[in-house]
Amino acid sequence: MKKCFPDCKNTFRDYFKRIMKKQSPIPHVLYSSGAQMSALVSAHFMADMMGGLLPGFLPVALTYFHLDLGMGVFILTSMSIGCNMMQIPVAYLDRETRNPRLIGIGLLMASLILLLGALPPSTPVFVLCVVMLTVGAGIAIVHPAGLRGVQNISSIAPTVSTPTFMTGGFLGACIGPWLSAVLVGHYGLKGLFFLIPVLILLLGALRLSHVRLAMDHPGTAGAKHSSEDSAAPWSFRSLLLIAFFMNTATTTIQMLLPTQLNMLGFSLSFGGFSAMLFGIGSATGSICMGILAKKYPVRRFVLFPLLAGVPLVFAYFRLLQNSAACVLILFAGLTASSCYPLLVALSRNAPSGPGLGARMALIVGGTWGFAGVFFLGIGQFAAYSGIGLAMHATWIFYLLALITAAVTLRRSAAV
Repeated sequence: MKKCFPDCKNTFRDYFKRIMKKQSPIPHVLYSSGAQMSALVSAHFMADMMGGLLPGFLPVALTYFHLDLGMGVFILTSMSIGCNMMQIPVAYLDRETRNPRLIGIGLLMASLILLLGALPPSTPVFVLCVVMLTVGAGIAIVHPAGLRGVQNISSIAPTVSTPTFMTGGFLGACIGPWLSAVLVGHYGLKGLFFLIPVLILLLGALRLSHVRLAMDHPGTAGAKHSSEDSAAPWSFRSLLLIAFFMNTATTTIQMLLPTQLNMLGFSLSFGGFSAMLFGIGSATGSICMGILAKKYPVRRFVLFPLLAGVPLVFAYFRLLQNSAACVLILFAGLTASSCYPLLVALSRNAPSGPGLGARMALIVGGTWGFAGVFFLGIGQFAAYSGIGLAMHATWIFYLLALITAAVTLRRSAAV
């Protein structure tokens, strides 16, 4: 008799849960694909936003910690490179689990940037470097884990879910500098504390939406491909090279455009506004192309946008002294850089590649990381030869991406 009571208790509990799920619409809403996708996009938005906070309040941070500009740029660049390069080894963490704890851990590590106002002004540079490296590592953790979560949502097509996830990061990176400038400008470094409740709500949303990660399976030559994946005949290595060229051009625009506009006599706010227009164009184009790629061959939305974007970027930098040219940078983002999320989606099952987590780390962290390393050379060239001349690297690298995509497409088509 005693042994049957626990069984009866468990049976009643399970029955009660089934009844509640049938009668209440709330669990269904919380566990829906839309809720899970929203939580993952918000996590990517928050991670990239925290990665973009420092440029917005860098002058205030330099004054507060008594640092010069050279050291500030070093810390900023080190965090960016470390954030992206760390995604490759991070991809091998928890490869056999479906638990999204890595996303929460990454967000908590990245949130250390919100606590800079709690540090004393006499904090050594070494400590600041460790803090920013931890922030970068936290951002790095969110990307591959978040992409695995997106790939687990089978009810949403990868050509829609992946660009939507990447768009959240684009928007976060665009809004981060502006938001930090507003908060720190009004309340000092402690103004970043206002973002802590938002982070807590996001962690709760990830928990309630019951997000799960896709299992990290090794890439095989005989793997089955969906029609969406096989629509563009590029190997994984080709996708990496195309993405590297695109991301190098995009990084150069995001990092140097506000400075170049300021040197031409425009205000810093106009430079930030122009960089934001480029990001908004990229985000909007990513969503539109992801939706259209479901109906038409996906190769069109890699080749044609680059073909239209190269002359737009070239024309913008030729007309840069005219403030009305900012319209061109909006359309340049809409075309030249917007097909990158499609490359991420295609890399999921592209031939000749590693496991899922490693693929996501390489196509996202690896390409952006090496783009950051290459940008250091472009920045040094700008210091010695002039920033105007260095900015021509943008359309040149977009052109290299277009040529690489066209050449590898022809090779694949001939096989």
